[in-house]
Amino acid sequence: GSNWIYDAMPQGATQDGGLMADPYTGLYYPLRIEKADVTVKAGLPVAKTLDWVTLTTAPSIEVPKNAWVDWDAKTQTFITAGDKYTSTLTTLSKVTVTYPADMFKTVTWHDGSPISVGDFVMAMILTFDNAKPDSLIYDEAQAPSLDAFLSHFKGVVIESTDPLVITTYDDQYYLDAEWMVRTWYPALATPYAVARSGAPWQTMALGYLADSSTDPKTELAFSTDKAGVKKVEWMSFIAGPSLDILKGWMTTAAGENYIPYAPTMSTYVTADEATLRWKNLQTWYSTQGHFWLGTGPFYLNKAFPVEKSLTLLRYDKYPDSANRWAAFGTPMIPVVTIDGPGEVTIGQEAKYNVSLTFQEQPYPADKVDAVKYLLFDSAGAVVTQGVATAGSAGVYTITLGADVTSKLVSGSNKLEVVTTSLAVSIPTITDFEFVAK
Repeated sequence: GSNWIYDAMPQGATQDGGLMADPYTGLYYPLRIEKADVTVKAGLPVAKTLDWVTLTTAPSIEVPKNAWVDWDAKTQTFITAGDKYTSTLTTLSKVTVTYPADMFKTVTWHDGSPISVGDFVMAMILTFDNAKPDSLIYDEAQAPSLDAFLSHFKGVVIESTDPLVITTYDDQYYLDAEWMVRTWYPALATPYAVARSGAPWQTMALGYLADSSTDPKTELAFSTDKAGVKKVEWMSFIAGPSLDILKGWMTTAAGENYIPYAPTMSTYVTADEATLRWKNLQTWYSTQGHFWLGTGPFYLNKAFPVEKSLTLLRYDKYPDSANRWAAFGTPMIPVVTIDGPGEVTIGQEAKYNVSLTFQEQPYPADKVDAVKYLLFDSAGAVVTQGVATAGSAGVYTITLGADVTSKLVSGSNKLEVVTTSLAVSIPTITDFEFVAK
């Protein structure tokens, strides 16, 4: 029921993702996953920065025959590589994500239901289903997005369900390995918002039932495009005429202990889980009056569409502490000072100390990418360039040998130091002027 940034902000506060972006570098950190192992074809220009990712290369990467590569909307089952291809399928990258062993006990939806493998599989299904003509919820507006995705996607395998381990094969790659990690976590607020499921499987099931309905009284549409074509209500989980329709479908689904896409989902969702999900959702709706659920630090309390406002409240079962990301409160931009002679004798060695600090403490060595320098003569021409030598904590040394200073001419010269950090993407440039005689 929305495609506005004003709504995306509170949506993000109610949701989690597999990864969390560093606000100062754009690299990703694990939020819900535990680790990722990235393998790329040898020769690709991919590098990694952070320790939670491993990066290896291989001369060739084969896609296993049991990998899910596409979706059969008629039979509601995944198509494997062995089914679709007669020869061995290869790919440019393989990414395996491992979730914590206790995730299914510590992470819950806002109605109290533990997150489950079924939520992940539902997200995978909805990556494909409504763009397939044979689907009961086919939406032609979604087909171009799926076509673009399938142009590089080579398959996914659920390696283990306890703990949850998922491997993705893909021809799409980035220069940073951290950007190649597809987690399949069921939320929209992720770097890869391919999955159309940003909710638990049971609320998406209600949407499926309403979108596939042929009765105008019980029909809704997931997308604004389809709603316009079919002249039905654009589905909203939080307000408007959609709520009564979804409530009716909830009553029906609970009575049948309904599991969507049963030919596939029944392998991952038990009857007991379905019973719990429908019971919790009914309780949630009777209390909160809407169907919006997430696993994020805030939950949607009330929505007031006429007043264009809503209230979010703290979800007290959220597993992370409030200070988990406190280190990112202030960007770690290093303060750089240069100390050395203000007068240099041409043809003699000169040394300069470069001090890096943050909040009046030595800048951590493991956060320093490089300390480089450029030497300019009085005419502004570059005389030399190099890398400073690391010394004691936060201190680096630049040595201008006699062979270098002999190239200077009398007058004002400049030493320019460029410091790059792994903690921030903005370099620090510091100048030191001196006189050569």
